Amino acid sequence: MTLTPQESAGLDALADTFVPSLAFEKDEDPVLFSMGASDLGVSARVAEALERIDPEKRNAFRFFLRLLENPLFMAGVSSTASRFSRLPQAKREKVLQRLARSAVPQLRSAYQGARSLVMLHAYAANGSPESDSLLSAIGYEPQINRKSTAPHIPVTKLGQESVLECDVCVVGSGAAGSVVAAELAASGQDVLVVEAGSEWSGPDFDQHELTGLQRLFREGGLSGTRDLSVSLLAGACIGGGTTVNWQSCFRTPDDVREEWARLSGCSFFRSDAFSESLDDVWRRIGVSTDESEINETNNAICRGAKSLDYRWSVIPRNSLGCDCAQCGNCMFGCRVGGKQSTANTYLLDAIRSGARIVAPFSARRLLQSAGKVSGVEGSARDWNGTLREVQINAKRVVLAAGALESPGLLMRSGVGSPHLGRHLYLHPTVAVMGMYASPMEPWVGPPQTVVCDEFSSLAKGYGYRIEAAPAHPGLLAVGVPWSTARQHRREMQQAKFAAPFIVLSRDSNTGRVRITRDGEPYFDYRLGGAEKRLLKHGMVTAARMHFAGKADRIFTLHSAGLVWDRARDDGSIVKFCRRIEGASTAPNRLPLFSAHQMGTCRIGSERSRSVCDPDGAVYGLKGVYVADASLFPASSGVNPMITIMALARHVATRMVR
Repeated sequence: MTLTPQESAGLDALADTFVPSLAFEKDEDPVLFSMGASDLGVSARVAEALERIDPEKRNAFRFFLRLLENPLFMAGVSSTASRFSRLPQAKREKVLQRLARSAVPQLRSAYQGARSLVMLHAYAANGSPESDSLLSAIGYEPQINRKSTAPHIPVTKLGQESVLECDVCVVGSGAAGSVVAAELAASGQDVLVVEAGSEWSGPDFDQHELTGLQRLFREGGLSGTRDLSVSLLAGACIGGGTTVNWQSCFRTPDDVREEWARLSGCSFFRSDAFSESLDDVWRRIGVSTDESEINETNNAICRGAKSLDYRWSVIPRNSLGCDCAQCGNCMFGCRVGGKQSTANTYLLDAIRSGARIVAPFSARRLLQSAGKVSGVEGSARDWNGTLREVQINAKRVVLAAGALESPGLLMRSGVGSPHLGRHLYLHPTVAVMGMYASPMEPWVGPPQTVVCDEFSSLAKGYGYRIEAAPAHPGLLAVGVPWSTARQHRREMQQAKFAAPFIVLSRDSNTGRVRITRDGEPYFDYRLGGAEKRLLKHGMVTAARMHFAGKADRIFTLHSAGLVWDRARDDGSIVKFCRRIEGASTAPNRLPLFSAHQMGTCRIGSERSRSVCDPDGAVYGLKGVYVADASLFPASSGVNPMITIMALARHVATRMVR
């Protein structure tokens, strides 16, 4: 993206403030500390990344850059009416510290967005002598892409045609879309799957962090709520979230199934038929604990849970023939083929039964005639890369684009429902970091193989689970709080000793999906009182587990920076836990994450309370079905992949009747 001179000056100064070249001191790595953002080409990468993010957020970031170069604005946040780029490093740091702590939510949001952009593009890239030296200095060696043994998913490339015909068009190729496509194609129907994300599969995967994020995740891994208080990790590729997730497989808990049946009026949730769907997808994607090898980060959870007598268990995973030495990179696509994603299972089943896939294809709206769907209108690139308008004529359409995108497509198509886009559940997640004496290398080995569910039902089925999070340098750099450039660099120097524990909470408060005038979806979400209490309780539990697991230091991700140090503190964790309980959870004071988006096209037996009927059919528009996590009547409380697939099978079965 071409920035104005004023914006470029602001970006260069911002990047060099967050990641400056520093004179190294005792115990500081000379290469790591002397390398600055300008040496690494961070500004150019950030400018290029702006093309991938939501236009509203892109414009807000550019406005922030202009504000930094406005002396009047700077007079309000510093003691000097000077452009940000003309201040010395120490004064620029103070400006950023004030923005991080500002009472104005928009300024905290701008600070967090800028920090995330710079840190990700400073530490996630590799391939240049400078970036490779930086990564080597923190003990990280990027994966060398081995020869691929994973299957290639054939994608139909368009020629000159502008109209395609099929019986059923499935929008989305992830956990829901692949299952529906396989079931319907096996019944003899002509199925066309369209995928908005990358067409990469097996041999295409580049298991390097920045490239993987850019090609396989929504907005290049930078998606978030409108105020940037919650980062949204969502797959945007063939196989969707199943291609990039951490392979944790959980059946829908029985108490959740009972609650869903009661909330929605859909008795099938408690039926044997739904149990059979869960069992069926469990078998098809090869779920077991056979390859749930416990790496150092997951082992730290085991130690802490055992010491405190907390309930824990090994997580079953959809892994069959994985090379565990490669598994730390599987969130950027599995080149081995052992990850039994829906791309490698159900989607291949669908193709064998005659289904076709077009990717990337951006679905703009549903075509309608006399209250019935007649197809999908959108755009795709043809064989030589030219963007073409394409009309797909279809008797039925299945939306499987996920809880962030499916409601937007219905909104753009004029579907009216008071519940459309509402009831957005996110499983809000926070991290607590433990720093250990021995290397943890949180980027090595199967990413998530142990869960502590001691507090999964604190209040009427609502609670949280403690799990491990795989972390490569870019995401680590985004997560680690920044107070000064030297403090952050010292934390990154210890990256290989870090063990991130995540607190995954089951939320009852909800957010909302809306669309802009241009039809682009955006997302609002706020923690309710119950969620705040769960996250604080969970952070205290995670801190106690790190302490029991013999961590040397523990810190949360609060922008204020809460740190416990075994060498300096009195050997008790009690005071630190009290500080966590008293710390703010206001937007952009505590970074939140979500890899699970659910509930925006909820299923139900009554049209007045839901968007879709018990078969997944959209009320008010014949021939349109929803099959993804947006159907959920409430949050699942566990990693939702298996539940999504079982629900998609339910919808497909109803369509075949």
